[in-house]
Amino acid sequence: MGKELLERPAVVGRGGGIYRLRFAVPDAGEAILTLRTSATGTNWGKTDAEAGTMRIEFEGTYSQHLILYGGGEETAYRIFLGDIGVGAHEIMFTFSPEGSAPQAQWLRTHSMTVDIITRDNPTYIPASNCPLLYGRADRDSYEMRTSDIPVYAFYRYPQGGPTGREIEFFYIYSHLDKSPLDPARRLALTGCLAPIEWSLRGSLDSAGHISRNITFQGRNHAPHGFAGTLEMRGHPVLQAVGPEGMFHDKATTPYRLAVPATEMLPDDRPPAWMQNVYPVSYRVAALELQRQAKLEKPGNAASKALSDPHDYLFLHFNRVARQGDARNAPPVEVLVSLRGQDRPFSSIFGDRSWLKPGPAEPFATAVKLPPGTPIEAVARVAVRALPQRRDPFALEVAGPQAAFFLLGPNYEVGPMAAGVPSEGKVTLTREQPEAVVFEQGGA
Repeated sequence: MGKELLERPAVVGRGGGIYRLRFAVPDAGEAILTLRTSATGTNWGKTDAEAGTMRIEFEGTYSQHLILYGGGEETAYRIFLGDIGVGAHEIMFTFSPEGSAPQAQWLRTHSMTVDIITRDNPTYIPASNCPLLYGRADRDSYEMRTSDIPVYAFYRYPQGGPTGREIEFFYIYSHLDKSPLDPARRLALTGCLAPIEWSLRGSLDSAGHISRNITFQGRNHAPHGFAGTLEMRGHPVLQAVGPEGMFHDKATTPYRLAVPATEMLPDDRPPAWMQNVYPVSYRVAALELQRQAKLEKPGNAASKALSDPHDYLFLHFNRVARQGDARNAPPVEVLVSLRGQDRPFSSIFGDRSWLKPGPAEPFATAVKLPPGTPIEAVARVAVRALPQRRDPFALEVAGPQAAFFLLGPNYEVGPMAAGVPSEGKVTLTREQPEAVVFEQGGA
């Protein structure tokens, strides 16, 4: 738990005001601030009221903008200030009228804590190397104040930890206006309501600095060699471009977003798991979809169209290839049976293009069910391998690791189905491609 910096709320707004604070830290390292802030007059689900934006200076110079997508409700935001030394420092907040929705009025920070990640902390490597993002400005100068905002960042070590010398960073977005995947299909393929895209990857030197083989997700979603600059003492600079979650390595816009990456994606969890680590991402994504009128109303469980996110059962699994080519393991369809109904509901609606081929690794999906289905009505979950080749295979599917609905107006993660996370495992083969992996008590 970080050190609390505020004795009373810090308030700035359209009517003016500057909040300046001096504070001292006992250690040197990477400074992470957590601000619990509300923005009166704002609602991410309402046009012209999406967000208020705070301009932040640190040590007398521009640091970043903080876009407050949580509306009038007190919401926790995490930002990084970069490398910090022992002793006294100064931070200043002002209201950003150019970066705020017309209806945004007052930004009230109820508490603010600082955590110093020292060099001996395992998270220092990702915290000190994560990208510094300049916000998109394709339609207006501060475009991300209304759409496609990165709400969370995380990292992974693709080769098994920092000794593998490779690190990769990801953003969870509120939405992507022109994602390669339709939102309903993305739910089936990834189990993510919010899009998740990789941003930067590279090799670490002996001191833990990302210094070689640095690439970013550029045009056509392909890796492009990084030739940009470092700011805030070592953070690679990326520029958000286009409505598909891509980047450039030259900053061209007037605002930057410093979203820290201090949480690691576990090897046995799908990327969708990170939405549960930062669950406000469900609410932000749902509200943006609602604002853009992309939801089927009322929801029809037999229709592939995206309906209210409350209608979906979110499911996470692990899978391991026990025989066959692990790099081209058969994709898996998930079937959910409800009590009192004979016919199961499919994650892919019989459409094989909604399957995710590729390596045998953790995966997630979301199955559309009749509106108002309670978690207790879920009787069983089956998995079915749908091989695209004739080769023999043996695929172990374990779980579910998660099985839940989103509840309430804030789209909170609801209680897990009874017995989840499950220790159940089944092995799917060409001869027996389908099996029940989970039954809720009494099914």
